[in-house]
Amino acid sequence: MEKLIILFLTMPITLIMLFQPQLNEVEEARNTIAKVAIERGTALAAVEGYYSPSIIKEMKDMLKEVGYEENQIKLEHTQGVVNRGEYISARIEVPNEYTNILIDNMISSSEVDLKHVHVSSLMSEYVQ
Repeated sequence: MEKLIILFLTMPITLIMLFQPQLNEVEEARNTIAKVAIERGTALAAVEGYYSPSIIKEMKDMLKEVGYEENQIKLEHTQGVVNRGEYISARIEVPNEYTNILIDNMISSSEVDLKHVHVSSLMSEYVQ
């Protein structure tokens, strides 16, 4: 009976030690993809002078490939055409779902709302 109680007491710590590092690596990769998506989209928009629907779709498709849903992606960007010499920028916000998920669920029942937020800004190269 003693061994069973010790097993139940050490099981949560064992689960955290086994799975949380891999979950953190997955979330780190998703963070990197979000950063690459916003920077690539801003670079394309700087050439075209605005965030076209195809650029926005490409950014969202990159994020969907790593597991984000359309309604989880919040994208704010410069509206309208931006001429050469002016800055074109965008901000993307996606949820951070896996960082410390095991620890948070075992310690408290309240839900922590973590986000990945990236901002990208470039000088426009668009000439009319």
